[in-house]
Amino acid sequence: MQKMKFKLYTGAAAVALTLSLLAACNKKDDNNNSTTVTEDTGYATDQNLSEKMYDDVQTIADKASVTPSGGSGAFKTSACATVTHSGSTITVDFGPTNCLCADGRNRRGKIIINYTGKYADSDSTHTVTFDNYYQNDNKIEGTKTVTNMGTNSSGQKYFNVTVSGTITKADGTTIVTNWTRVRTWIAGSATPLDWTDDVYRITGSGTITRPAGVVNVSIATATPLEVHLDCKWIESGTITYTLPSGLTRTLNYGDTPSCDNQAKLTLPSGVVKTITLP
Repeated sequence: MQKMKFKLYTGAAAVALTLSLLAACNKKDDNNNSTTVTEDTGYATDQNLSEKMYDDVQTIADKASVTPSGGSGAFKTSACATVTHSGSTITVDFGPTNCLCADGRNRRGKIIINYTGKYADSDSTHTVTFDNYYQNDNKIEGTKTVTNMGTNSSGQKYFNVTVSGTITKADGTTIVTNWTRVRTWIAGSATPLDWTDDVYRITGSGTITRPAGVVNVSIATATPLEVHLDCKWIESGTITYTLPSGLTRTLNYGDTPSCDNQAKLTLPSGVVKTITLP
């Protein structure tokens, strides 16, 4: 009888141990899947913030090129900015204090554009730098270089873009950006003084560096970002992120352009999170 009890006991213990190990494995798998469900998805918000900020800067620079000295700018600036031309340099000055611009964003400080060659000419470049420049209390620094590549096979103007910069957010954290982009003007180029009908497609790759590490960012030519200048957010397209862990994530703004501040972040587990765009 004692032996039977011992066998029953040891058998029960083995079963309990097995179940415990299985539970531990399942728990580990769940965590791997979604370090997924609970992970910090701030990389998507940070990348969107920096993407749109540097894109807006380029558009302001583009429109400043057709605004005479003393003008207030043709893009989203209303009376906030004064444009000054001096040789091959254009300065867009928003003043030392926040000014609420026509696109609903506060700006202060200066955007400085240096041109080599005429803006509309192929192979001409303009280099954008900043002097104490802020958008919504986020400080933008660094250099953005834009090269006019002429027209593509579809007759659309396009530009090669490099960005090396830092955004210091209002909360004091930083986003370091290093990337290349191709920015194609797919609509509105025939009306350069009317920014409301301008549409761009953006592709490219690069990195953002956050406190949590370096994130690789890729925008494929098959799913380009589409930006309508009369909308505050990116309207369609897909971004792929490769995280410091090596895991990948996909952010989808939608297949059909739509002006809203929502995008869907898909995790490897199949979980889909809604990201509110800044």
